[in-house]
Amino acid sequence: MRLLQLIVIILLLSACSGSKKYFKAAEKLEKQGLVNEAAEYYLVSLQRKSTNVNARIKLKEVGQKYASNLASEFFRNYNTQQIESSLESFERLKEFTDKTALLDVKLDYPKGYDDDYKNVVNTYCEKNYNQAYTLVNQRKFSNAKEYIGNVKKYNSTFKTIQQLDVVATCEPLYQSAIVSIESKNYASAFTTLQTLNNKSQNYKDANDLLQLAKDQQTKSLMLFEPKNTVSKSEKAIEDYLFNNFNQVAQQKFTNHKVINNPLFTQLPDASDIYSSGNLDLIQAIRKATGADYFYVFDVSNSKENNPSPEKKQLVGYQEVKTRVNDTLTKTEYKDFLYNSVKASKLFSFEFKYKLINAYTNQIVTSQNQNIVAQDMVEYNELQKQLLGNGNINSCFPYNPQQTAPAAQFNPRNWRGGFTANKNLKAITDLQSEAYNKAINSFSSVQSYLK
Repeated sequence: MRLLQLIVIILLLSACSGSKKYFKAAEKLEKQGLVNEAAEYYLVSLQRKSTNVNARIKLKEVGQKYASNLASEFFRNYNTQQIESSLESFERLKEFTDKTALLDVKLDYPKGYDDDYKNVVNTYCEKNYNQAYTLVNQRKFSNAKEYIGNVKKYNSTFKTIQQLDVVATCEPLYQSAIVSIESKNYASAFTTLQTLNNKSQNYKDANDLLQLAKDQQTKSLMLFEPKNTVSKSEKAIEDYLFNNFNQVAQQKFTNHKVINNPLFTQLPDASDIYSSGNLDLIQAIRKATGADYFYVFDVSNSKENNPSPEKKQLVGYQEVKTRVNDTLTKTEYKDFLYNSVKASKLFSFEFKYKLINAYTNQIVTSQNQNIVAQDMVEYNELQKQLLGNGNINSCFPYNPQQTAPAAQFNPRNWRGGFTANKNLKAITDLQSEAYNKAINSFSSVQSYLK
């Protein structure tokens, strides 16, 4: 019956939040003999309005009864050696009295219970520590974690609890990493050892194993610089790309090692790895350098194209208004000549590459690309100034008086052609764009280095 009454009161309060509402609910609980519950509601009432005198008086009166009940409960549990129950009842007592103290409502309980509580905490920690110690020695690490957590909740420096915590956490990870390494699953071992390292940075030889797992995942890449004897310009492109490919690989390729050995950077007929003599040669280089992958590339057919602008002479029509008299103005459309101009500039080269597995001589990925960087402009230019003070906004690409309405169109874009950009990018800018496309293409091979 009491539980039902309490539920009804809680439901009534769910729609309101004022101090008076909680006070009235507390009075009802108190009349029902639910002192403990009433004390909690008087506390909330005063928390919501610290100037509520009635709530303060009742909290002092009923709250003291509640505190005394909790103190008596702790006394019984303590003297009957019910450790967990003792902790729970005293902590409820402390929590409630601390809250009332913040509202300047002081509640009393035997202060000797504070020392009794410390004894209970020590007994509780000792009990859980011994259980955790036993379970760790039995290698039941998962079960031990619960008891370790119980001790750390009250005393994180209790005896050797921190050491037990490290062992219970790290040893399963350590053993799992050992198994992964033995099965050559270095990626799994690396992840596991990183987790272990977050807990302890000096557990056994975990750091050495972490480095081993990292090294085993590190793939070595060696770039070959082509021997281009056809064109000086193409050789310059290859040199530029070779240097930048090395920089990109060193700076951005994760878990990969770039091998720079001047003795082996040039491979005859690098673009054709299967040419006569290359198969034996790359195996010899692999053994000498320890490379896992070879990257070979070639540049050919480079072009710079900067033709003269194409000009087409066309006719436009300027609106000209002439005053005939004070009330009459005549509108005419005078033709004028202008040029429609198209200009372009281009830099391009053929770029092909292969990524080769150094152990199997198999091509992992390859591509032939026509790398193009181009700029184009289209604009209109007047052959001579417009009549009078006219401007381009008074001009049309057709004669409005002689063109059927259905054939007319908005001349805004056409007029914009007279103020459009007339300047092309410098060839050096186009070269940079083309080089960046090749560099981005090289960067994409990282996903194949497994």
